Amino acid sequence: MMILTFRGQEVNPGRLDPSQVRIEDIAHALSLLCRFGGHTDVHYSVAQHSLLVVRILERIGAPVGAQLAGLLHDAHEAYVGDVPTPLKTLLGPAWRDLEVSASAAVHQALGVAELMQEWDGLVKHADLMALATERRDLMRFDPDRHAPWTILDGVPEFDGPATEGGWSPLWWEEAFLDRFASLTGRNRGRAQATESAAVI
Repeated sequence: MMILTFRGQEVNPGRLDPSQVRIEDIAHALSLLCRFGGHTDVHYSVAQHSLLVVRILERIGAPVGAQLAGLLHDAHEAYVGDVPTPLKTLLGPAWRDLEVSASAAVHQALGVAELMQEWDGLVKHADLMALATERRDLMRFDPDRHAPWTILDGVPEFDGPATEGGWSPLWWEEAFLDRFASLTGRNRGRAQATESAAVI
């Protein structure tokens, strides 16, 4: 079964071919893909989350390789979607297998497979810090009324806002691509200034 990507590429998300993976498709899809199933005070995308993880890693002095791993830690969701964690649990091993397969294809395509393994622990820590910050800034969580998020026990919140910069998905798509270019040293081939990446 095939899906059609933003740039017109047919892909099979169950057997994703690394040769069909494009960073432009990833950035576009993630900029439109909502975190938390859309249950936030404002539109908040996986691209915004990924860039928050990079900001956190940058703040704690993580090297460029770790920051790149942070930017791409959810890149596979461009092809399989973002499923809230409670639903992943209900879906069981089949969903986990799909995520692992799609992630491996994306990482191979972008040449970051070893990098993702090397910085996995640090990226997971930054990912949890981002989650704690998003809950604080974007969700109507009340510890007196809602079940505890035990996954965040002992996890500090980021000392900056969950999101800063533009509000349109296009802005975040460009910011994602700009940050990818800056972390990999690849020229996007555009005359425009990378103003968005400078803000992130």
